[in-house]
Amino acid sequence: MLLDYGDIKNPTGNAIIYWQIKGDNPKFKKGQFIATNFVISPLHVNEETLMVNFPPVLVESYEKLLNIAESHNVDLINGGEIFLPRSISDINQFYKRQIEKYNNLMQEYLLAFKEKLETKREEESVPQLINESGRLMDEIRDYVREGTNIKLISKKIVQLKRIEEKLNSQMKGFDLSKIISLIDRDDIMVDELVSLYKQKFLAIFLEDYEKAGILKKKIEEIETILLTPKIN
Repeated sequence: MLLDYGDIKNPTGNAIIYWQIKGDNPKFKKGQFIATNFVISPLHVNEETLMVNFPPVLVESYEKLLNIAESHNVDLINGGEIFLPRSISDINQFYKRQIEKYNNLMQEYLLAFKEKLETKREEESVPQLINESGRLMDEIRDYVREGTNIKLISKKIVQLKRIEEKLNSQMKGFDLSKIISLIDRDDIMVDELVSLYKQKFLAIFLEDYEKAGILKKKIEEIETILLTPKIN
């Protein structure tokens, strides 16, 4: 399947398939395009996928099709060429008779969309990742206070870095780089820092950006103290 706009590995569920008209039918220009839009619902009825397929329309140029796709974030599928016999006068009736030939494209797109949904279900959600990051930071701080399990601390820090990557792939603002560099330090201020980070993450998720901004300022003040070299 050829997408002129969009990513088949991350389909939107809203797509336009187009075909360029060929043939010598006097009612249609050779440079025109036939396009149809279909939308897949993320909801299911009795495990069945719901899909709406709209009637075909004529579009005068490829540029207009591409502009529609870009403006509305709709996947644009290249269906190739379609030959219109000279005797055809009703494009809708012709399309209905030909639709089976193009069902394969729709089914391929539908399969890609279902695979995307399954992948999303398997991914950890942002709340799960926030909780996991907090749990890991607390565990590391416990090990630091005990003064043991240096290898285990290193292992937990690696896990924390992976959590940071997952968080930022789903929602921006979860920068853990500084706390990761400080978290194995034996300093009570780091414990306060961990608490502030957990509060900030929750504020970001809840879109309470005013509170997140206040917490960020407090975090930066403590990090500045901890990262400033001490003069003997």
